[in-house]
Amino acid sequence: MSEDSTRIPELAEQETTPSLRPAASSGRKRPARRAKKDRAAIWQLGLLFHCTNRFPRRPDLPRIDRLAGILRHGLIAPGSCEDGSVRSDLNLTVVGTDLPYDSLVFLHRFGPESWLYTMAEPGRFAVLIDPALPVLTPDDMGRHWAILSQDEVYVRDRVPPQHLTGVAVYPTDVATVRSELLSEFQRLAIPLYDYDGNVHWRPE
Repeated sequence: MSEDSTRIPELAEQETTPSLRPAASSGRKRPARRAKKDRAAIWQLGLLFHCTNRFPRRPDLPRIDRLAGILRHGLIAPGSCEDGSVRSDLNLTVVGTDLPYDSLVFLHRFGPESWLYTMAEPGRFAVLIDPALPVLTPDDMGRHWAILSQDEVYVRDRVPPQHLTGVAVYPTDVATVRSELLSEFQRLAIPLYDYDGNVHWRPE
């Protein structure tokens, strides 16, 4: 994580309790906030989301635009990706589990542990997903399952694009994402936010 990283500003106001508030960013000035009518409480308890970097960090991976691929095809488990283009920045080998790691889409269910996984920096984005989507929990995965994140849940094979409810990007990435991918947001009729919840495009 770079020194420029920042945490999400707050939980949704109607859901916030003192024990759930993420720690404040260390000395980093937050972006100026817009009028309240142009903000949305995107970080709500129970929200499903997936975070990654728009382009792979590993130098051995092809420079594929992950955000464009997700908007067009949804979230695809690596084992379900026929052309092999879905690859993690992590290099993991997991054995001894009933379900192969590469057959699952890893999601987060927003809660008290999620501050660690919503750290934001340039190039990083969060895909917001319908919280009603059925998921598997770590308890469903058996005793030998290796848990990587404290708030993780799973979907087999893929999350289709129609289950996406929005995308949040780092503030300095908004202009680029909007200019390059606006047609995809329009097609899916989902909003574009920054991590503070400022709305930069929404369907009419």
